[in-house]
Amino acid sequence: MTASETKKAPGGTAKWVVVHLVGSIIFVLGALYVFVDMRLIDALPTSSFQAWTLMAVGLVLDFWGVIEMRRIQLARKAAKEQ
Repeated sequence: MTASETKKAPGGTAKWVVVHLVGSIIFVLGALYVFVDMRLIDALPTSSFQAWTLMAVGLVLDFWGVIEMRRIQLARKAAKEQ
């Protein structure tokens, strides 16, 4: 993606900030399930596999959002320097 395409991309950085925040929240909820045995809804049974899966998905979303935001920042910086 070129610098001009980055500037025209719908959503821009805001979309990746949301992905990063959602990933962080999912990771924290998974960690609470694993380490504190906390449940948001008491009627739903949870397994440690589900909690570890929540943590993994949250971590992937978190890093994906950060990587994409960084990529956009570098593209904008390169466009300014040209």
